[in-house]
Amino acid sequence: MHTVRYRSLCLALLGAAATVPLGANAADIYRAPAPATYAPLPPIVQPNTWAGFYLGINGGYGWGADDDSINLPSGATGTRGDVEGGFGGGQIGYNFQSGNFVYGLETDIQAGRITGKSSGLDGNDAYTSRDTTDWFGTLRARLGYAFGNTLLFGTGGFAYGGVNQKLNYADVLFDNNDTRTGWTAGGGIEYKVSQNWSLKGEYQYVDFGKEDLFSAAGTSIEGPETSFHAAKIGLNYRLGSSSSYEPLK
Repeated sequence: MHTVRYRSLCLALLGAAATVPLGANAADIYRAPAPATYAPLPPIVQPNTWAGFYLGINGGYGWGADDDSINLPSGATGTRGDVEGGFGGGQIGYNFQSGNFVYGLETDIQAGRITGKSSGLDGNDAYTSRDTTDWFGTLRARLGYAFGNTLLFGTGGFAYGGVNQKLNYADVLFDNNDTRTGWTAGGGIEYKVSQNWSLKGEYQYVDFGKEDLFSAAGTSIEGPETSFHAAKIGLNYRLGSSSSYEPLK
């Protein structure tokens, strides 16, 4: 009886031992955990915003109406000639943003030559008129609405510039060469091509009003109004942006 039990126990032990692979050792039974791995930190993401400082360059074309009147010494009126010419310059500004609304200030200055010429007769007396804006600048408020990478805006404010006006009437020269002040208003569209760079198209109406023209003898007449339309395209660079940014929506 004891022999049968002993054999059964031995057979059970041999069966259990057979289930263990040959060559097993403590190292096979316990394995150390793999070393921890760390994913690299994501880049700092800049939000898609129009806020902050920007600066840029621009160029464009100015033109005016030909129906502005010229006051002649006789009391008659002449016609201001077509006004046209190119210009180029730069701008700098700062935007704030609240939701989709963008508002801020921009100043720009341009060099160019926007000239109007005309001539005619007043009875038996001939006249020639010429007015030239050699440079002009503005300081304007901007208010716009942004949707993704597009900004529509209106703008208006203070304008100033260098204007030279001459009127020769019956061989008497009346002129005025002065820095003028006035106002401007307009609007435009700006489009982001990246987080840092944007392109813009803009229209402005610039008006410097009227000033007297003087002769060498000290007589004076009221000169024509100096005003023109200006269309320009520009390129802006936003300061402080990163090459990593949220996709433009």
